Amino acid sequence: MSNQSSFIFFILWVCLAVGDQFLHDITGHISIANDPNWISHTYVSAGFGQYYGYVQQNGSFSIPNVKPGSYIVSVHNPNYLIPPIRVEISSKAGGKVRARKVDFVQPNEVMLVKYPLLFRINEKTDFFEKRETWHITDIFKSPMVPMLILPVFFMLLLPKIKDMQDPETKKELEEASKMMSNPQMPDMSDMLASFFGGTKKPKKSSKSRR
Repeated sequence: MSNQSSFIFFILWVCLAVGDQFLHDITGHISIANDPNWISHTYVSAGFGQYYGYVQQNGSFSIPNVKPGSYIVSVHNPNYLIPPIRVEISSKAGGKVRARKVDFVQPNEVMLVKYPLLFRINEKTDFFEKRETWHITDIFKSPMVPMLILPVFFMLLLPKIKDMQDPETKKELEEASKMMSNPQMPDMSDMLASFFGGTKKPKKSSKSRR
C-alpha cells in the first residue's frame, strides 16, 4: 500500500515538474512622466485578474507563472487610463510570445506591438469635465436673442422709413396694410396694381349670363 501511495506522489510530482516547464513570465516596462509617486499606486494584471504582477522601482514589471494562452494585460492606476495590450503565449514553438493592440470594435484586426511590453503615459487622464463658466457674451450666443431683438428693431425702424417717404407712397403702404388685414383677400394682381399706381381691374359680376 505504501508503494502505491509513493508511486502516486511520484507521478504527481513529475506532472507538476513538467507543467512548470510550460509556464512563462509576461514582462514589460511602464513609463509615466511628471509623476514620481505613480509606482506605489500601480499594479499589473493579466486575464482580468487571473494573474498579477507589481512594478519595480525602475518601471519594469513581471507577471510570473503564466500558462500558454491569450491574455489581456492591463495596467491599473487610479489617476491614469492606460490602454491594455493582448499577449498571446504559444504552447508550441518554445512558448513564443506575441503582443498586439486591443481593439474592442474590430477584434479580428491585428496590430502587433513590440515585446517586452511598453506602456508610455505622458499626462493624467481627466475623468471629469471642467465646469463651464458664465460670460456676458453667452447672452448673444443664445438663439432667442435675434428673435427678441429683430421685432423691436423693425418696430422702431419702420415708422421712420414711413416718415421719410412721400405722402403718396405712404398712402399706398397704408392701403396695402389694410388690404392685408382684410379677411377677404383680393387678387395678387389687383394688390400689385394698386401698389404701383395702376388701375384696378374691374371685377367680374358674380351673376353669369344665362
